[in-house]
Amino acid sequence: MKKLIAIAVLGLAAVTGWSQGTVDFRNGGVTFKTTANRYVYFGAVGPGAGTPTPGSTDPGRVVGTSYVAGLWYVRGADQGGQINGARQVGRTFAFRASTTAAANQGTWVVAAGASPNFTFDDVAIGGSATLQVRVWDSAKFSTFEAAVAGGEYGASAPFNYTVPAAGSTPDSYYLDSLRAFAVIPEPSTIALGILGAASLLFLRRRK
Repeated sequence: MKKLIAIAVLGLAAVTGWSQGTVDFRNGGVTFKTTANRYVYFGAVGPGAGTPTPGSTDPGRVVGTSYVAGLWYVRGADQGGQINGARQVGRTFAFRASTTAAANQGTWVVAAGASPNFTFDDVAIGGSATLQVRVWDSAKFSTFEAAVAGGEYGASAPFNYTVPAAGSTPDSYYLDSLRAFAVIPEPSTIALGILGAASLLFLRRRK
């Protein structure tokens, strides 16, 4: 009897695992179902924010391998009001080096040997979630929360995602509803702020 119960529990666990939903965490290097700007920018979303197609070269996109992107979610659609309580799914990926081709700037890259496919703990196939991409400089802040406290971070507008049915085409798992967003403040703004503070301190000392 105990053996039968154990087998049943294992079978239930296996079925539960099979039903867990997945998402493909990339904002470039793939062909989305819809054409939209999904790049990440410094300071403000760049010119023609609604129109740059994959491979375009508008300026101001995030580069630098210390910048990382991660994916957070709340179970259920239209849960943007609850996004501050979201949980992370999967790992973070770094952005491309500053020397990368302009067409690929503003996108994060899947690390060698890693997979962009993340599995939700509690969103099944056919289920929905509200997603948000979060970006920060990992050389300055060890976590996104620390970056928020430091005032240097980026976060996309929350967007809905429905886990496709088994056997769906790969593009069904992409972040199709993701839209461009910015990391604030941009590095030049930070530098100017530091310079301004230093100038004020210098003037005060002279007085």
